[in-house]
Order: sequence, then structure tokens, then C-alpha cells
Amino acid sequence: MDGTMHAPSGAEPRVAAHSSVNGNGAARRLHDEWLEEYEAGVFMKLKDLGDGTRELKRVRFSKRRFGEHQAENWWKENREKVYERYNIRTSQRASSAAPTHSA
Repeated sequence: MDGTMHAPSGAEPRVAAHSSVNGNGAARRLHDEWLEEYEAGVFMKLKDLGDGTRELKRVRFSKRRFGEHQAENWWKENREKVYERYNIRTSQRASSAAPTHSA
């Protein structure tokens, strides 16, 4: 996938979790990390920390939808909303990195 995620207001984000099927046919999660499209062209890699909080591993923006400055501005305007929506761990909020711009 190219770019980072962002979902339009009211839309449910798409989630891709790593899973496999065991001998009984039941799916199980192999990792507590997943990629989610927050909105068109904005993708987030999240990790469940097991205590009700999550870690935001990476934010990527599609070059097809965002120029470099557009992505930076989007992140500045929407960072707190993202942290609230996904219950991002408090210590990470203080030390958030700039988003990644990808092909």
C-alpha cells in the first residue's frame, strides 16, 4: 500500500490484521499490529499494547493524494484526533515524530 491513512468522518476505517487459520479452521491473530486506512490516502500502523492503549508505529501518506507540505499540514491539524480515536499511549503523544510520505 502507498501512503498513510485517514478515514472520512463517519466512515469506518479498513483494518488489515495478521492472522492464520489453525487446524480447526478458526482464525487467530499472529501479531498485535495492524495497518489501518484512517481516510483516503492516510495509513496508520498500530500496535495493541494489551492494557487498553495502542502505540502508533507509523503514519504514511499517499503521494497520489498528498504533497509533502499537505501531509505535514494534515498531521499538524489531525494528530490529536488520531491519538484520541485510537487511544494512543500518553508518553508517545509528547514525542510524536513527523509523518512519512511514501509512493
